[in-house]
Amino acid sequence: MAVLFQGLWLLPGHPLALGMILPPVACGGLFFLGQIFTFKAIHTGDVSVATPLLGSKVLLVALFSFFLIGKSLPHAIWMASLMASLGIALISYSPGGNHARLLEAVAWSLSAAAVFALTDVLVQCWVPSVGYSRFAPLMFGSVGLFSLVYVPRLMSSRASVSGGGIRSFLVEGSPFFTSLPWLLGGALLLAVQALAMYSAIGLFGSATMTNILYGSRCLWSVLLVWVLGAMAGDSSTSPSRVGVMTRRLIGALLLFGAMTLVLE
Repeated sequence: MAVLFQGLWLLPGHPLALGMILPPVACGGLFFLGQIFTFKAIHTGDVSVATPLLGSKVLLVALFSFFLIGKSLPHAIWMASLMASLGIALISYSPGGNHARLLEAVAWSLSAAAVFALTDVLVQCWVPSVGYSRFAPLMFGSVGLFSLVYVPRLMSSRASVSGGGIRSFLVEGSPFFTSLPWLLGGALLLAVQALAMYSAIGLFGSATMTNILYGSRCLWSVLLVWVLGAMAGDSSTSPSRVGVMTRRLIGALLLFGAMTLVLE
């Protein structure tokens, strides 16, 4: 993310005063904290618990927009936020997961949703005074700098496990090289979606609408499962699978209804 967003420096923008640096760095710190909470939620509990609760970010954005920046939200926006949150929950929920540490996973998930929602609202509030082409590179550049605090621990833990010291990272066939394609692929996808989402918020100034539309990723996942599931050997005809897909279809329809309310 830090690398991809630096390309925005090439776009037109006004010179930055020293006082303008703090807002994007603060948003970068919040975004970094939200990422920590997200991975803690997935690590602590079941994805079937974490993912639906992360979807509550849509509603929290509407609440923060109302209370922090005094933005008047029409009734349709509130209804769309509720519908989108419910739709995401229905699509993402999967029974039978490991809920031994349910309460901790719930706490991490809601914390992540709240931090991300606050980040989006502050970006919407502060970008006009700084300019998006300057705000975004500083924000995500700071995210990259904050993430460096994990490097020493990562290197020492991996070296102690492999027994080969730091050089073990450079050996072909090591766990690092084995996981590298997945790490790079996941990092690239996260960076592209962050660029698209925060560009929408920064340039058009509607964090609530952006998050509702962003929640439509669940709709695309349902469509992909229906279209490509059979090719992958998906047993969609089993009674349990039919129930799951029916629930996801209802959730997708709720998301579609939320988008319709927003775009009217």
